[in-house]
Amino acid sequence: MLRSLYSGITGLQASQTDMDVIGNNISNLNTVGYKASRVTFETALLQALRAARAPQGNLGGVNPMEVGLGTQIASIDQIMTQGSFQNTGKKTDLAIQGDGFFVVNSGNGDFYTRAGNFALDEDGTLVQAGTGYKIMGWEASIDSQGHRHVDTNNPIGEIKIAANQTMAAKKTENIKTAGNLDSTTGVSPVVITVTDDQGKSYTVQFTFKLDTNNFDPFSNTKTYDWTAKVVKAPSGDNIQNASTSGTITLDQYGNVVSTGGTSPTDIYITSGSSIGLTTNSSSTNIISGTAITLPTSGPIMFSEADNTANAVTANYENPVYTTSTQIYDSLGRAYTLYIDFTNLGTVSGSSTSTAWAWDARLADGTPIKFVNSSGSTISSSSSTVTTGVLEFNSSGKLLGNYVLSGGNISQNPSPENVPTGIQFDTSDGAGKVTAQIDFTQLTDLAGSASAAITEQDGNAKGTLQSFAINESGDIIGTFSNGLTDILGKIALANFNNPAGLKAVGNSLYAQSANSGVPQVGKAGTGGRGTLIPGTLEMSNVDLAQEFTNMIVAERSFQANARVITTSDAIIAQLVNLKQTP
Repeated sequence: MLRSLYSGITGLQASQTDMDVIGNNISNLNTVGYKASRVTFETALLQALRAARAPQGNLGGVNPMEVGLGTQIASIDQIMTQGSFQNTGKKTDLAIQGDGFFVVNSGNGDFYTRAGNFALDEDGTLVQAGTGYKIMGWEASIDSQGHRHVDTNNPIGEIKIAANQTMAAKKTENIKTAGNLDSTTGVSPVVITVTDDQGKSYTVQFTFKLDTNNFDPFSNTKTYDWTAKVVKAPSGDNIQNASTSGTITLDQYGNVVSTGGTSPTDIYITSGSSIGLTTNSSSTNIISGTAITLPTSGPIMFSEADNTANAVTANYENPVYTTSTQIYDSLGRAYTLYIDFTNLGTVSGSSTSTAWAWDARLADGTPIKFVNSSGSTISSSSSTVTTGVLEFNSSGKLLGNYVLSGGNISQNPSPENVPTGIQFDTSDGAGKVTAQIDFTQLTDLAGSASAAITEQDGNAKGTLQSFAINESGDIIGTFSNGLTDILGKIALANFNNPAGLKAVGNSLYAQSANSGVPQVGKAGTGGRGTLIPGTLEMSNVDLAQEFTNMIVAERSFQANARVITTSDAIIAQLVNLKQTP
């Protein structure tokens, strides 16, 4: 019998298996997460007709003489390359970018899949849509304070996203502020030039500083100490830099309500060594024609007494700035908190540091007490603390918290007397609310005010409204109180040899003896890929390649069939050698 007959048979069998694999690949062209397979071949048995002989004597070596006995399947390999992504917009659809597999549980064991077409069942459990197998990961646990935590050191389990999940109410304990307090608020300096009867010009500058002695920084009226200085005088006059001062009281709109009890008042430049403040226009040392009229009502306007067209008005920006937010007690009741800041200008005894007073109040009028950094309340008697003070350096950075005690800034107070937070009693049985306020991110720079309460850690009770899954596998729930919280985390598994997994149908794989053990962990760690929400991984089958492979398999089958028919013809010729008589 001819060996070629049997070799052709093995070729037919191998080509048939090749076509089986190609057909399976093509049939799964649209299967989510499908990984294509390929067939590789190897030689079957060989028959040695002559052994090899080494060189010896005068003769060279001889190669072995062997006849092959056909082919056989060497392997059927799974090609674990990344498939393309299809955007679905469904929040429970997930694709893995990179290595790894989703872990699903049938109730009898774990399986692994790249198909991320998941859904929720009636219990809110995340399951594989086609089989109902549960998706494995870590469900968030809730501690005694109502906080959710995911501990990835725990064993994996099912994940439930129940529609009636709630977020517990939490009282505010910490408040953070950030942004800028405009250092230019208050009354801006102004300059006016007056001319005497001899035609000589004198330039006088008015500067203003908030009077912080025994005052309420949050009153609707503010008293400013003003200083008038001759900044430019005719050559030969000895009154350059001569100055005088007074007071002026303004309402919250910058209108003059008082001039320190000396209204009406004019400033007259004297021929002596200083500027005089007098209403005696007949005084012998007055330089005639240099009277400057102070404002007694309305805007902060200074004018030349004998030429009212020559007038300047100081710009006024209210030095009080307010920001607000919602804070909460332990039962979740909301309170509107206002924090008021008042620009105090330069600190007494320093030419570079500036200060802002701060106070807090609730919209409903509930009394507020100050607390120190230890949480202890601070007495608000007139002899101690009335409000807090923030001091800034010449670069606008916060130096620290101080005290406005009895209307005076105390720069070396005892820590127990420095207000760093607030406390108030509730009326709904929730007890006291004590919250520390972080001012470290505030600045004091020239420019628009942007200071705001950027964060507070309290919240009202909330009910789950929706959820989404991020690239790390975190399931983030959005609650009716406007906050988000973690509900769980999806696990991924990786293998040393993913191609060694055993396919078990339903787009699932099982661990095999050569796949290695599953290395389960968080997405994006340990060589595991990241997730793409609202997306599915498509089959990695290359249709053009499969059609090419189909043609090759067909020609291989055809050629092996020709070997068999030719071998049969040769056998027929042998039979015909014996002619019948």
